[in-house]
Amino acid sequence: MKTIKLVAASILCLLFVSAFSMNTKHGEPEGKGFTPAKSATCTRVKAQLCSDCGFGSKKDNCAKCNKWMGSSKSQAYLCGDCGFGSKKDNCVKCNKWVGSSGVNAQLCSDCSFGSKKDNCSKCNKWMGS
Repeated sequence: MKTIKLVAASILCLLFVSAFSMNTKHGEPEGKGFTPAKSATCTRVKAQLCSDCGFGSKKDNCAKCNKWMGSSKSQAYLCGDCGFGSKKDNCVKCNKWVGSSGVNAQLCSDCSFGSKKDNCSKCNKWMGS
């Protein structure tokens, strides 16, 4: 009885594999059971400051904690949700429209230390690598 169940399970497994067979086209699998790798990639967009938040010495403050950065700056990024469509044209601090006077938002060494630099500057979600 166990051998019959084992044979039936292996036949079902073979049928399942054949239903989602790998037709290779340039080395990439195709079929209903596979999703292309490009849809799984993470996107990141450079965060910007409006003319008010990026004016004068304000642009030298961290986009997250508003502390002075000094020489230890790193680029602030937005995740795919916060940087989608026209949202990427809004200020990371006050959410006003940036327009043509956009200044790249920067993070201090505390807010960008270690894996914190892989978090969105606006919602703090992980963006991936």
